[in-house]
Amino acid sequence: MGEAVPSVKGSIFASVVTDLKAAMREGRLSKDDLEARLDPKDLDLMDGVVTAISWMPVATYGRMLELLASVDGAGQREAYLRQRGARAAERLLSGTYESFDPGPGAWGRRAGELMVGIAGVLYNFTRWTFEEKGAGTWEIVADETESFPEAAAHTAHGFLQWYLDRAADGRLHAELDRRKPGRVIYRLTTRS
Repeated sequence: MGEAVPSVKGSIFASVVTDLKAAMREGRLSKDDLEARLDPKDLDLMDGVVTAISWMPVATYGRMLELLASVDGAGQREAYLRQRGARAAERLLSGTYESFDPGPGAWGRRAGELMVGIAGVLYNFTRWTFEEKGAGTWEIVADETESFPEAAAHTAHGFLQWYLDRAADGRLHAELDRRKPGRVIYRLTTRS
C-alpha cells in the first residue's frame, strides 16, 4: 500500500473553496488569475463535492489559502490567515467538533489535550503534543510538518488563539515558531 497523501478534512477545506468561488462571483478574482495560481488538479477539486469527512490534499489547501490571502488580505497576509483560522474555530467548535470545546474559562491540561486532539482529527499527517513548560507557559508542538503549508500554520495559529481566548478568558497569547524543519511550535504564555 502507498503512503497517504498529506491531507486536511473537508470541514476546513470546503470554506476555502466557497470563498474562492465567492471572490470570482464578486469580481475580486478572475478566472485567468485562478488558473494561473492553482494547479489543474486543484481546479478539479473546486468543482468536486467536498464533504466534512472528505480528506483533501493539504498542498491544494495551502495554495488556495495563499490565493485568498492575496485577494482578500489587503497586504496583511498573516493577519488575514489568522482571522480565517479564528472563524474556522468558532464555526467548527460550535458545530461538527463541539466535543473538543472545553467551554469558557476551562483552561488547563484537559483543554490543551482537546486542542491537540482536534488537530489530529483535521490533519492526517502531523503529530501534535501539548506540554506545560513552566508557570504560565505551555507549548503545542506539531511534528512531521514537512508538508504543512506555511499558510496552514498561520490559520492554525488563528484557530488556536481563538480557542485560548475562549478557554483561558483571553489570558493567554500564542506565538508561532517554525524555525526547525518538520516542526511547528505554538508557545502559549500568560499575557502581561
